[in-house]
Amino acid sequence: MRALFVASLIALASFVVTAQDLTLKPASVQHVTVTSGVTGVVTPGARMTLWVDVTPNAGMRVYAAGAKDFLPVALVMTPHAAATPAKPVYPASEFDANSGAPGPVPVYTRTFRITQPVTIARTAKAGDTFTLAAAVNYQACNDRLCYPATSAPVLWPVRVR
Repeated sequence: MRALFVASLIALASFVVTAQDLTLKPASVQHVTVTSGVTGVVTPGARMTLWVDVTPNAGMRVYAAGAKDFLPVALVMTPHAAATPAKPVYPASEFDANSGAPGPVPVYTRTFRITQPVTIARTAKAGDTFTLAAAVNYQACNDRLCYPATSAPVLWPVRVR
């Protein structure tokens, strides 16, 4: 009887360890694809536009500004001495009534572009190169569950003309 109890305890302990291992693994899927680019000529004192295209994977939705109880998408620039960002511009969203929230929630289900106006410092010189960086913070959900909020890094290599 005691041997059966000990064997049961060992089996239960190995199940608990296996379950813990599964929950401790970091998420490897971001649920979106992010691409970026620059529009405009980069000269000292000039205003240019950085852009980010975010494409939710099939069946996924990314929450937009105004979504309550969810993290809306946000482009957050890393400060850089050579550039001064203005406020990012987000496109109009659609509304999803099947999010599990009490009412319609603003979401993106297709590719959308966030634009980020930036003014290059007047002290920048032709030939200067630097990298502007940001993070796209977002929360993605499908029809079954919502995933934890996450971030996708974005880099823009810039060369001043």
